[in-house]
Amino acid sequence: MNARMVRVRELAGWGFDAFEYRPSVFDCPKVSGATQRIGQRQWLQQSEILLAQETAALQDALLAQASRADLIAEMLGLEWSLGVVDLHGLIAFQRRLFFNPEVSRLPAPAAGDWPALTALSFGPAKSVECELAHDATAHTIVLRSTNPNLHFRTSHDAAAPLSIHAGSPFFEVACFRGRWFLRDGHHRAYTLLHAGIVAIPAVIVQARTMEELGATQPWFYPEDVLFSEAPPLVADFLEDDLVLEYDRPAMVKTMRIAFEETLAPAPPTGDQL
Repeated sequence: MNARMVRVRELAGWGFDAFEYRPSVFDCPKVSGATQRIGQRQWLQQSEILLAQETAALQDALLAQASRADLIAEMLGLEWSLGVVDLHGLIAFQRRLFFNPEVSRLPAPAAGDWPALTALSFGPAKSVECELAHDATAHTIVLRSTNPNLHFRTSHDAAAPLSIHAGSPFFEVACFRGRWFLRDGHHRAYTLLHAGIVAIPAVIVQARTMEELGATQPWFYPEDVLFSEAPPLVADFLEDDLVLEYDRPAMVKTMRIAFEETLAPAPPTGDQL
């Protein structure tokens, strides 16, 4: 599995984190040029990110999506709505995009083909695809998958307290502290922008914290970069002068569930377990 390689496009004008697969020697003049170009950039006003006219025209289709049980569950605890947004001015908190040459990219719909664009933004629930092994000696279940978004979710249902989730199928943007970010759907955004499409239906989250924004992983850009005068934009991934390209091995995500059973005297009557 690790012999296969994926292509990395990494933004080069906003500093680098510690990433072991980035070549130790890279195009320094390109980085210097990208940094200089970013330093000369004027802050892009984001007031027109939410496209009111297109949102109103698409109201019936958006209302049909808003009633989906899986969307309601995905947005639980968040303040959200649906609308049409302009991709071009969205801030990116991801530093890198990964492209597997063995996985064909979805073709971009035509601009203004709202049924196809809506289907792209509100896809069906992603299926869980993984290898499952049971280590009886260690009382452990091991799951392996090439999907980096695979994760466990807990619930208050005693009959099913743990489930496996393959990631959100929804195209999501978020507004936080007056700025608009792409929250989920970077590869779809890249495909659309590459095809010259900027208007797309989306889930719109009004984030109240960095955690609700979703920009808290250590490999994302820090808060001071995201709220600088010239933050990285999703559209910058298309600018060859602003990215480094290199390969890294394909990855496999491993998740483990360990079982432990004990017996102990019951608590006194009236005490909670």
